[in-house]
Amino acid sequence: MTVDLQTEFQTYCARLPEMLTKHDGQFVVIRGANPVHYARTYEGALDWAYQKFGLERFFVKKVTEDLAAAHFTRDLG
Repeated sequence: MTVDLQTEFQTYCARLPEMLTKHDGQFVVIRGANPVHYARTYEGALDWAYQKFGLERFFVKKVTEDLAAAHFTRDLG
């Protein structure tokens, strides 16, 4: 099974300057080319994403200038 998250990661990189002004330190949920939710905690972002998307693909990453920060994705389909 191959997970292609290029679109989501490109969205994160392209929107990062904008997201940093309002959501620095929060966790963003990205689906396709759209940031769809922000949460104060990693667990909060995951909970929201699982409730919204179930086991469909999504991308969670901390909004930070450090691109080495951990991220999570879910794609079982």
